[in-house]
Amino acid sequence: MTAFSVFFCDQERCSIQPVRAMDPDHAIDQVRRQVPDLRRVAVVPDELLEGVDPQQLLREWVQARS
Repeated sequence: MTAFSVFFCDQERCSIQPVRAMDPDHAIDQVRRQVPDLRRVAVVPDELLEGVDPQQLLREWVQARS
């Protein structure tokens, strides 16, 4: 299993959920079970986030799609 960060927005908020999954689709499925009303979603392998502030990346992701 690989560590992923799932960036998502639902009707109320945007957030990041860390998960361990087989692949990006499996990671989304795990978050969708907890947050059935996903509006936007992106998956990033944690190894690509080394040295990156995930909260800042979340803010930039939200602003880019607003």
